[in-house]
Amino acid sequence: MSTTAIPDRFTTLPDEHTLEATVTALEEHGFSVEVVDDLAAAREAVLARIPHGSSVMTNTSATLTETGIADAINDGGPYDSARNKMFALDFATQAQQMKAIGGQPDYALGSVHAITLEAARERIYQHSLVLEDARAIAAYGQHSQVGKVLEIHQELPGRIHVVLVRQPVGF
Repeated sequence: MSTTAIPDRFTTLPDEHTLEATVTALEEHGFSVEVVDDLAAAREAVLARIPHGSSVMTNTSATLTETGIADAINDGGPYDSARNKMFALDFATQAQQMKAIGGQPDYALGSVHAITLEAARERIYQHSLVLEDARAIAAYGQHSQVGKVLEIHQELPGRIHVVLVRQPVGF
């Protein structure tokens, strides 16, 4: 068994002043923000925003798994799981249909590695990739890689809701 040293700056929760400043900055850039205390509250906050019957894509995320959000969407609940529809198809013959399903849900759920840009980039490569690589090797027998990085600098109000959890979750 091996262990990976994780720098504290990538796992330490922010103090209240930093959290408040982060919420303010996000709101100034068009995001709505909710701060919750634990994983159950995060799940409740996310699911409360999605009307039953909506099509929902759950992107691959340890956070969505740990909070139970992925299971609530994909395991026969009151939502139309885009992920389940995609994986019911054959990639070799139905890739175009899979892209259409994955690209057109009413809601798409995911997680973020960090909120500030320089810290986010460092965290992706020095923290998250190390942990995801270990997970991918155990799960699939192959290494992980950073293939795409999404940065959102500004958004129209009402399009993206961020739930911040006062507890470590995901990686």
